[in-house]
Amino acid sequence: MQAPIARLAAHQRTLRLAWVTLTLFSLLFLGLVAWVGFTLHTVYQTATKAEGGTLIVRGPAEWVAWRPADRTLYQAAVNDQILSEGDAVRAASSAGYGQVATVRLFEQSQFDLWAGAEVALETLQTSRWHSATLVIAIRQSAGYVRYDLKADQPYAHVNVAVRVGDAVVQLTPGGSYSLDLRRSKRVIARADGGNALEADVAVRTGSAMITGANGLTRELRAREHALIDAAGLPGLAVPARWDLIRDGGFSQYSDLEYNNTTLNDPTIPQSAYWKVYSGPDLPLKNRGFFGVTAICRPPNIMPTCDLADRRTAAWFYRAGGQTNSFIVGLKQELGVDGAGLDVSEYRALQITLWVRVLHQSLKDAGERGSECPVTIRLVAKRNGPADPEEQRDVCVFIDADQTPPTVTEAGMVYYHVQEAEWAQISFNLREAQWLPDYRYLRRIQIFAQGHDYDSRVADVALVGEQ
Repeated sequence: MQAPIARLAAHQRTLRLAWVTLTLFSLLFLGLVAWVGFTLHTVYQTATKAEGGTLIVRGPAEWVAWRPADRTLYQAAVNDQILSEGDAVRAASSAGYGQVATVRLFEQSQFDLWAGAEVALETLQTSRWHSATLVIAIRQSAGYVRYDLKADQPYAHVNVAVRVGDAVVQLTPGGSYSLDLRRSKRVIARADGGNALEADVAVRTGSAMITGANGLTRELRAREHALIDAAGLPGLAVPARWDLIRDGGFSQYSDLEYNNTTLNDPTIPQSAYWKVYSGPDLPLKNRGFFGVTAICRPPNIMPTCDLADRRTAAWFYRAGGQTNSFIVGLKQELGVDGAGLDVSEYRALQITLWVRVLHQSLKDAGERGSECPVTIRLVAKRNGPADPEEQRDVCVFIDADQTPPTVTEAGMVYYHVQEAEWAQISFNLREAQWLPDYRYLRRIQIFAQGHDYDSRVADVALVGEQ
C-alpha cells in the first residue's frame, strides 16, 4: 500500500501532465485558427481576376492582326473585338499615318498603335473581392505606341508597367506617354540571336520611372523624354523636343561628297542625307553650282571669328550675266531610310534657318514670282498614303525698293531680307496657313532659282514637340 506522500506526488504529476497537454492543445488550436485566419486574409487580399479590353480598328481590316494568348500565329482582327489577358495586337508596317488601332482597357485607359507597332497584354488583373489593386503590364516589342491612362482610378494601388526589351517603364495613372521602338545605330548581339531596339520614352503629362537592365532608374516628368539604348540602359532625361532634320549644319560631308549625290554610283563617297539637284540641262558655263563654305555663326557677317563660332553654310551660286532661269538645290527625304515621317503626334513643328543673300540679278522674285535666291519647300500629305503630295513654298529675296513684289505665285509665302545680311526665318508648321493637321512629311527642299544669284543657308532645324 502506497504511502500518502507517494500518492500525493503521483497525483500532482498526473495533474501537471494534464495541464501541459491541455495548454499545448489550446495553443495548437489557437495557432490553427490564426493560420486559417491569416490564410483567408491573404487570399482575400491577393486573389485576383483577369480582365480584358476592346480592340478598335481605325482603317482597313488588313492593317491590324491579333494573336490569342494560347496561340503563336497572328490572325485577322475585327473592329470592337474583345481582348483577354495574354492576347497580342500588331499593326502592319505598311498601314497609314496616325493611329492604326486602339486598345481600350476595361477601366477606360487606352493605348494607340501606329504603323509597325506590336504589343502584348501580359497582365490585366484586379483584386477579386475588393478594389485595392489594379495591375497592368504591357510588353511592347516594336513601333510607336501612345498610352493614355485613366485618372481617378477606384483602386487604392495601381501599377502600370510597359516592358521594352530588358527595361521596364512605370507609368503614373492620369498621364499621357509615348514609347517608340526603333533600330539602333549601336548594334547589340543578343543571346536569342536578334538585335535589340532602342526605345524613346516621352511624357506629355504625368510622370514615368524607367528601370534599366542594370537596375539604374531614371525619372521622367512632363515634357521630358529619354532613350533606352539597345542594351536596356536608360539615358538622361531631356526636354521632349526632336530635331527631324539630319545634318542641318551641312558639316558632316565635304563639298565633293555632297555633289557626288548627283552621280548614280553608290561606290563613291557621298552624303547620306542631303542630295544635290539642278536643272534644266544647260551647257556648263550657264549652270549654277552648289558648295559648302565656312562662315561665322549668324548673324555675324565677318569673315573671321573664334573657333567656337565657326559654322558651315550651304552655298548656291550662279554668275555670268545669265538670262535663263536655272535651279540649284538640296533635298532631304525625311524619316528612317528616307521613307517619310509621320508627324501626327507633334503639336508643334518649328522650322528655323538662317539665310544670307549676297546677290540676285532679278528684281524681287522675278517676273514669275518664283525665281528666288532661296526657296524652302516642304512636301506633305494630309491623312494617308493615298493622298496626293502637297507643297508649301517660302521665297526669300532682296527687296531693294521696299515695295512688295508685283508678281506673286499662288500659295507662295514671301520673306524680304537686307542684302548681304543674315536673316533668321522661323515659323510653326502647325499654324493655320501651313500644315495644321497634316500627318505626313515627305521631304524638305532648299534651292536657288533665277538668273544670277549668290546665297547661303545655315543651321537648318525642324523641331517637333509633342
